[in-house]
Amino acid sequence: MLTDRIGRITPSATLVMTAKAAELRAAGKPVINLSVGEPDFPTPENIRNAGKRAIDEGHTRYTPEGGTLELKKAVVKKLSRDNDLHYDTSQILISCGGKHSLYNACQALFQSGDEVIIFSPYWVSFPDFVSVTG
Repeated sequence: MLTDRIGRITPSATLVMTAKAAELRAAGKPVINLSVGEPDFPTPENIRNAGKRAIDEGHTRYTPEGGTLELKKAVVKKLSRDNDLHYDTSQILISCGGKHSLYNACQALFQSGDEVIIFSPYWVSFPDFVSVTG
């Protein structure tokens, strides 16, 4: 049995619009789909090769939830080189995406009954992040 708060989750507006765009496209209508942040180009070759190399080298295990030290060092180096931003690896958190990180923050910070202000513009899933906190 699922908790009551699961019933407060609404269908993803992004996925509803994506499905509608696919439906219209299948009907032969010209569509410019601005709903999903999906790249319109293939994964660059250097990234594909790095992924293949990592698998071949045996990097197929679970990693620490905050990211490996090697990856954090690479992020620190990139931010310094490309953005003139200077951080320590202890200030870097690797996650599976921005939405997931914000969902986790909502779960950690908000109590049932808290008033939460969501500024516009926002990702369409933000209200659900808040509603399922209790």
